[in-house]
Amino acid sequence: FRPGTYRAQNLSVPLVALIAVAILAKWFSPAVRVGLLCRGQTIQFPYRSAVLVHLAAMFVAALAPQNTGFGPATVAALSRLGVPVGRGIGVAVQIFVLDLIFFAWAVPASIGYLVYSDALELPPGARVVTFVTGCLAIVAAAALSRRPQLVVSLIFTVARWQFMARFASRLRKIARDYYRSARDFLKMPASYWLALHLATAAGWFGGFMLFWLLLMLYGVEAGLLATLAILSSITLVSHVVPTPGASGFMEAAVGLSIGANQGGGAAAAVLVWRLASFYVVFLLGPPAGWLLYL
Repeated sequence: FRPGTYRAQNLSVPLVALIAVAILAKWFSPAVRVGLLCRGQTIQFPYRSAVLVHLAAMFVAALAPQNTGFGPATVAALSRLGVPVGRGIGVAVQIFVLDLIFFAWAVPASIGYLVYSDALELPPGARVVTFVTGCLAIVAAAALSRRPQLVVSLIFTVARWQFMARFASRLRKIARDYYRSARDFLKMPASYWLALHLATAAGWFGGFMLFWLLLMLYGVEAGLLATLAILSSITLVSHVVPTPGASGFMEAAVGLSIGANQGGGAAAAVLVWRLASFYVVFLLGPPAGWLLYL
């Protein structure tokens, strides 16, 4: 809390410009993904609407443990733009699938780099866990994308419950819309698939790059690849932490990963990074939700 802690050590115009680019990539690349998923399903709306959907969904996710509010908030936000609920569920599931694919290759590659570079020594048990986690992510992504019947069957099962009888016809329509959304997702051209994966990677790596740039700004020495690798692994684990946005865990885990001997510069980098990559959504989310409501 000392003002001197946040005094930049290596302030320069190029570094500030790169920090701005990383922030834009972190917050706006996922909106590109939302727009691409909708356009691939013949749902047209301007890019600014996709930005509002993403910011509103992230705001709700920041209020719920383990980001559980992101999917329902995405469906609700898309519904405000006239997207059928079934197709909105499809988009939310597809976003989850794209994130699974990203971590399925990024985390094993990160652990491999850390072990190869001697930056991290993993016991055999941890290597097995990492490999199994990557395999499970691939299996889950394949099941959700290639087998839309899984979600369709779940919706039909709910529609058959006695106390849901009054919503049965609507639920069956949602299931059919979801199935069409899943089929359209599989039929997207290669250019869309490439753009979707690039937008997903840009969103995650934008946040990771932002932290490394802030470390440079505050005079903390850290390798770029090692920083990206550590953040990829910590971010995956953070999804099972039962606090909104993994608050507390992320600050502690990232701070410890770069070493306590780095001094106040490390603390400044961690806190400013979390403010810019997570807590700022409490300022951006409510206006976005209000604009969608209007």
